[in-house]
Amino acid sequence: MTEGQHISWKRTLVYAMIGHPIAQVKSPATFNRYFEERKMDAVMIPIDVVPAEVVNFFSFLRGWRNCPGCIVTIPHKQESSRQADELSPRARDLGAVNVIRRTEEGKLVGDMVDGLGFLEALQRNGFEVEGKRAAVFGAGGAGSAIAYSIAQAGAAELALVDIDIPRQGRLLELIASRFPLVKTSTQVVSLAGFDLAVNATPLGMNRDPRIPFPLDTLRSSTFVADVVTEPDITPWLAGARERGCRIQTGYEMTLGQFAIMGRHMGIEMTGERVLTTGLTPQCTVSPP
Repeated sequence: MTEGQHISWKRTLVYAMIGHPIAQVKSPATFNRYFEERKMDAVMIPIDVVPAEVVNFFSFLRGWRNCPGCIVTIPHKQESSRQADELSPRARDLGAVNVIRRTEEGKLVGDMVDGLGFLEALQRNGFEVEGKRAAVFGAGGAGSAIAYSIAQAGAAELALVDIDIPRQGRLLELIASRFPLVKTSTQVVSLAGFDLAVNATPLGMNRDPRIPFPLDTLRSSTFVADVVTEPDITPWLAGARERGCRIQTGYEMTLGQFAIMGRHMGIEMTGERVLTTGLTPQCTVSPP
């Protein structure tokens, strides 16, 4: 909630965002600015939930009558899919969700839109995935959704790298079964030749200096993206920018899925300007 926002607490709709940690998230600030500009009696609050209490949180959510939904971030995306009563086909495929709608009956309906938001941000940045070679580092909740969407969008080749080999293998099997025309691999020996390179791991978050792959082979023709939202310019993106690459921040992906998440939770998302926090250029939310 921003300074000066009026909340009556009598009919206020309270949306939640859960994760652990939660200090780095920016979606609540973006939604609260949206609510404030439209004088909506609503607020989004970040909630730091330890993994052992996620089941209890969703049990509480079922009876939280003025909470129409929540956003889910790391490390709860997989467990949240198990707690949902209904899943979209892509969420069922991926075994993860990042947004949940609570129905009037207390049912929890989950979807996974990280990949859609990532592609939306790419399009706003003038990058089209079709026919391109992409390398994705990380096959967790966000990484799996991004890899899935990249393949669905018609990439020519997808290299997927993850330290969890069984998880990596399961995701590649899924992608091969759903999108058989996409060439897949599990190794990256050089970034040269890739059109798109994505960090979908937590590396670089909160002053972590690590990057998912050495940048010495990176060429300026490669578009480089990150899912980490804090800091905005991670070591991965800073190194890419120094080499002349176009980059996409994690917050741009957040903005890319802003309207998608809002609509899933039942928020009226009009064709108005989406407020940023001065971190990225203005963007537009399409009307439903």
